[in-house]
Amino acid sequence: MNSFLGRPYLESYSPTADKQYVVNVVELPGGIKKTLFLLEIPEDEVSKLLSSKESLAPCDIAVFVYDSSDESSWKRATELLIDVAGHGEDTGYEVPCLIVAAKDDLDSFPMAIQNSIRVSQDMGIQALIPISSKLSDLNNIFRRIVNAAEHPHLSIPETEAGRSRKQYHRLINRSLMVVSVGVAVAIVGFATYRVYAARKNASS
Repeated sequence: MNSFLGRPYLESYSPTADKQYVVNVVELPGGIKKTLFLLEIPEDEVSKLLSSKESLAPCDIAVFVYDSSDESSWKRATELLIDVAGHGEDTGYEVPCLIVAAKDDLDSFPMAIQNSIRVSQDMGIQALIPISSKLSDLNNIFRRIVNAAEHPHLSIPETEAGRSRKQYHRLINRSLMVVSVGVAVAIVGFATYRVYAARKNASS
């Protein structure tokens, strides 16, 4: 959040206790400028947020930031990602999601790369974005956020339950199409038979 406002990096860090937001302008290629509003929600406030059906309605994108050197931070971020994705699938308010690996200047925990690739592929979202505020290497994160929000279909996560639900609906729709075609053929066949029978009676 401080980086978005151009504030210097601070060695000391304290977890977010309350919601806080920042607003700034992001300049895109071609000189296009977009106003980006970021709202940071504490981890323990997410469940309260998702208790409302329409909580994600005003949200254009959800960004999950974790400590790349801490495996427990990664696990919690993926849990929250699944919670938000599932809520979107259940309510119809699906939002694109990005995962950001902070503290890229530190050594990652074992299996970090493999785990991140697996989650990205399984849920159908972009690969995680590594950044380091300490090294002032933000990897165009704010442009990427705007881009993902403007092209939501590329980053909307899909849970296993949501995928199964879609497969079931496709199967049902396909079955209904087959039944409809069968009924249509039966009606056409019956009509043809009636015409044939009428002609036969007329000729006799």
